[in-house]
Amino acid sequence: MKAVLKAIDGLNKLVGYVVGLMLGVMSIIIVVQVFCRFVIDYPLTWSEEAARYLMVYTVFLGASLALRNHRMIAIEIISESVKPKVRKVLRIIVALISIVFFLILLVKGVDMLEIVSRQTSASLGFSMDIPYMAIPIGAALMLINSIANIIDYLTHEDIDTSEVSEALKAGGQV
Repeated sequence: MKAVLKAIDGLNKLVGYVVGLMLGVMSIIIVVQVFCRFVIDYPLTWSEEAARYLMVYTVFLGASLALRNHRMIAIEIISESVKPKVRKVLRIIVALISIVFFLILLVKGVDMLEIVSRQTSASLGFSMDIPYMAIPIGAALMLINSIANIIDYLTHEDIDTSEVSEALKAGGQV
């Protein structure tokens, strides 16, 4: 299991670099577009569409990283107020429900590719498969990371993932 988790974490490291690169390229495109539009009065026709597609990929890939690092938005007050064994069971149940959702998202995302495959983007002129591919890719990565989280939950005593638990341990009011 350690080898599987190590491989998944290696994949996530690569995804993190890709997300950072996409975010940087998207920012540069937006700055160049603003410069071209307002300074030299010659707007780029493709920049808004390219930035939008990069943002879609950044969100889906970044969500998979947030999931693995336990940084997705969650209501933690219930899980953090129960005993560690109950907390572990609750987290596994939530991860299993998430896996079902990610499987549906993966299947429907692949189905969507068939529908949009004959369409082309307005400004860039490439197949709409490319931007829509973010859905099944992100779903597959989130599915993999949910499985990795379940492995973590089963192989470790208690994984402290919550800012709420830190506040409770410090004696703060929640």
